[in-house]
Amino acid sequence: MKILGIRTASTCVRYAIVEWDGQTATLVNASLENKLDFPADRQEISQKLQWLYSELERIYLKYPDIFKVTIKMNQFGTEKMANRYSTHMDGVVMLSAMQNGKSVFTFLYANIQQSMSSKKVQAFAEANVGRSDKYWNAQMADAVAAAWTGRDK
Repeated sequence: MKILGIRTASTCVRYAIVEWDGQTATLVNASLENKLDFPADRQEISQKLQWLYSELERIYLKYPDIFKVTIKMNQFGTEKMANRYSTHMDGVVMLSAMQNGKSVFTFLYANIQQSMSSKKVQAFAEANVGRSDKYWNAQMADAVAAAWTGRDK
């Protein structure tokens, strides 16, 4: 089963396609596209949301056997405008998934593993699934970890 893991941010969206065979998880797009940078002419939040929706549709066409979608949400805490925009983007991901007949699950670090944090997530994702060849960072690890966590949902 293929799982789409997503981590949104105000500047880009990271996504992981994880194949789960019941025992082993593989990062399908490890050496392929995994980073969606917002175009320079799409900097207003409404433009970003529309563009993200169209990119998600493209991903569903590229990987038609995606079974479910998982989102690593922002941690609760002090709200900043960037976090608010990311929350709007999470809503677009949920809408797009539902319109494409996919189940959607959201996770915080505590849902992934007790005492998980942005400092620990890269090692966790690498140990359980693997890492991308390019642009490997905590946000990409969030997408991988969310997909891995959603395998049994």
